[in-house]
Order: sequence, then structure tokens, then C-alpha cells
Amino acid sequence: MELEILGLGVAAPLGQGCPCYAVRTDTTLLLLDFGPGAHERAWQRDMLGRIDAIVISHMHLDHMLDLLPLSGKVTEEAIGPSGRRPVVYVPRENGRTVLTSLSEALSADPSRFDAAFDLREYGGDDELSVGELRLTFAPIAHALTGYSPRVTDGRATLVYSADTAYREAFVEHCAGADLLLLEATYLDPGEHLEREGHMTGEQAAQVAQLAGAGRLVLTHTMPFKEENEENLRRARARFDGDVQLAARGSVFHVA
Repeated sequence: MELEILGLGVAAPLGQGCPCYAVRTDTTLLLLDFGPGAHERAWQRDMLGRIDAIVISHMHLDHMLDLLPLSGKVTEEAIGPSGRRPVVYVPRENGRTVLTSLSEALSADPSRFDAAFDLREYGGDDELSVGELRLTFAPIAHALTGYSPRVTDGRATLVYSADTAYREAFVEHCAGADLLLLEATYLDPGEHLEREGHMTGEQAAQVAQLAGAGRLVLTHTMPFKEENEENLRRARARFDGDVQLAARGSVFHVA
């Protein structure tokens, strides 16, 4: 199983794209989130028309907005009749509502996303199968309801935090994972951290350490090089395993 970083940035692409992560096996292509910049990056990587499923962690725009161009006629014509119509999973609580509102705000057909995708809903208690991959979920502690996916191919496991504040309960969801892809939005803790539902690199490292994870990749970072390097330094001081910063285009073998 491989993980490729298609995008990782906070709120706006700003050179590194917004969250989108490709999880691949020999026969399966799963995308976790599809924020601004994901559509272009997936096209550049020849993934359009090959995507089996997209799982949206939560409905903030930086995690799902590129579903809009992906659902357009230009994309449909570009991938041709042989292209796959991907399954798109959205949170049961608000996924369809947000997509319908987005269509209506643009004076588009409210059924646009249902027509373009095999649109399905999921919740925290669901288990999903996408080709060779199996997914389970835990709720995120964030300003909007959503879920962190745990993905396995039966041999290796990765957990993507999505956007979440630190919670001890989250450690159980991450327990024993071979790779943790955890957000490190801020460098220093503060009131905004809890209010907005995010973590620091140190907190991500604490999750990894308590969970007994194999590797940690810090993602959802600000576009500030020095701040991110300091976040990385602090995380490495807290976690005994390998820690790296996510970078657009990076590929990690999960084993």
C-alpha cells in the first residue's frame, strides 16, 4: 500500500494544494479528501478516470471544493466513456446538504453531484470496502462534524487524522498503525487550537507515541518554512519513531 501526497495546505492551496491524499494498491485507488488543487494534481498524475472512491472527511471547503470541477462536463469528456464514475462518500450529517447548497449557490442543477458520482453517505460506525482496502472511522474534534479514516489492505494500516484537536480517545483509533498522517496546523498551543479543532506537531507526536505507531507524517501545515521545520523538530523530540513533513508529491510505502 502506498500513500501519495497530492495536497496538504491549510484553507488555500498557496503552492502546496489543499488536502488530498492518494492511497493505492495494485488494483485500487482511493482518495482521502479533495480540496482546492486536487483536481489539477489528479489530472497531472493521470488519476482521473481511475479513481475508485473519494472519502471526504468533513465538509469544510479546503477538504472538498474540487469535487465541483471534478463533477463538470469538461472532466467527464476528458476522461472519456471508459473512465470510472467514482464513489464519493460524504458525512451523513451534512454532506449532501452542503453539496446541494453549493450547486444552488452557483445556479447549477441540485442533482449535479449525484449525476457525476455514485454519491453515498457514511458515519462513524460504518465500515467501508473500496477494492482491496477497508476503512473504519472515528469522530474528529473539529468545528464541523466529520471523521478520521483508518485504512488497511490487510497487511498494513494508515490513519489520516483529517482536522482534529488532540483527544486521548483518538489514540485508540491510531493504535498500532504503521503510518499516521496527522495534522500539525499550528506550532504553539493556544485558545484558537481548541476552538478551531487543530493540533500542533508536538501533539501529533504525542498521539503517535501513545499509539505505538510506526511512522508519523505531519500534514495540514501552514505555508511557513521555518515554522514547519520547528514543528518537525519538536515532533521528533516527542516521538521515538520516524517523523517527516508532508510535501506535495511525496510518496510513502506503508508496511
